[in-house]
Amino acid sequence: MQEKRLQYQLEIQSRKIENVLTKHDVAARVAGGFVQPRWIRFDLAGHVGSNLDRLRNMKQELLSALGAADGELSPHAGGWQLHIARTEEVPVSLFDLMALTTGIQPMSVMLGLDEHGRPLCWQLSPDNLPHILISGMENAGKTSLLRTVALSLALLHRQSQLQLMVIDGSTAGKFEAYTALEPLSYLPHMLSPVAYDADDYREMLDFLSGECLYRQEQQMTTPKIVVMIDEVVNLMRSGSENRQLVESLGLLLQRGPAVGIHLLLTTNNPESEQLNSTFRLNLPGRVVGKTRHEAQAAAAADLPATQAEYLLGQGDFLAVMDGAVTHFQAAYIGEYDLQLTLEALQRQRPQPLVAQQISLESLAIKAEKPAQNQVQAFSASASGIEFTS
Repeated sequence: MQEKRLQYQLEIQSRKIENVLTKHDVAARVAGGFVQPRWIRFDLAGHVGSNLDRLRNMKQELLSALGAADGELSPHAGGWQLHIARTEEVPVSLFDLMALTTGIQPMSVMLGLDEHGRPLCWQLSPDNLPHILISGMENAGKTSLLRTVALSLALLHRQSQLQLMVIDGSTAGKFEAYTALEPLSYLPHMLSPVAYDADDYREMLDFLSGECLYRQEQQMTTPKIVVMIDEVVNLMRSGSENRQLVESLGLLLQRGPAVGIHLLLTTNNPESEQLNSTFRLNLPGRVVGKTRHEAQAAAAADLPATQAEYLLGQGDFLAVMDGAVTHFQAAYIGEYDLQLTLEALQRQRPQPLVAQQISLESLAIKAEKPAQNQVQAFSASASGIEFTS
């Protein structure tokens, strides 16, 4: 599976390179290349001789398309070679974490590895953990963790068991073409695409409020619905026009868990007055990333002296539950593994309303053969990427 993941990454990257070349009318394609521990080389073949200046000018665009921080474009044997730096392996891969974790219970939220190297996961439940608040300043890793949790829930549950709704409040109601949460729109578990617009926020929360009341009347608790809101305070800053939105959130916080509706919220401003007593009392699970100062750390954890202001950011978190504090590194899923997972989930469901579970072991990176140590040549053709000896 490790080789399949690398193969998939190379196919996506080759496609992106050729898209940039086509955009600039350069008659060239990816013919193959070589994978090294720190670099990947793509061999460009075709009529590139008359396009030298244009190719040089495209270097930065190619690197941007590939998400590469560093790279080099140089002529070689009548063609061109593009070298890009390989992304360093993440400290905690979601696939590795899930493969290491035994006896995962329904509605478990995969968080990461604690300081002793043990998997850390919380189980959402009406009594013990109805909702979770993830706090931290910019670049703490809140949005990445939210995305990781969504993927882990989707991998662990069929669509008939679990449904997801996601609101991206980080855009402050202004739609952006792409955010880190946008790929979640393609999960089969999503009831609707990721919401960015203020009208969509209100419509989604109105629907959830109605669903909550209907479930109470009918005594229903399934399928479970997990609602994820990134930067929840941004949603509530517009004054009186958002009063109904705040009331809907309050209803879901208080009554949602009993009927199978749970909220995962993030904020970079845990001290905000918008997070009133209704919010604070109903958010017993706190995940705290790097904060600006001690007072903000205390507000985020609902506990003094956690020293969250000294965390490193980038997925360095504290999990706070019932007064206990656990230091952990959040699990992460990269763009290529994310796309591979989305394709697997879509491909393995036989009908729209039932998503098949997929093997966690098959997705895990085998520790004895880390991908970064592989040195492999590959060829590219219309049928895809093939590794050569």
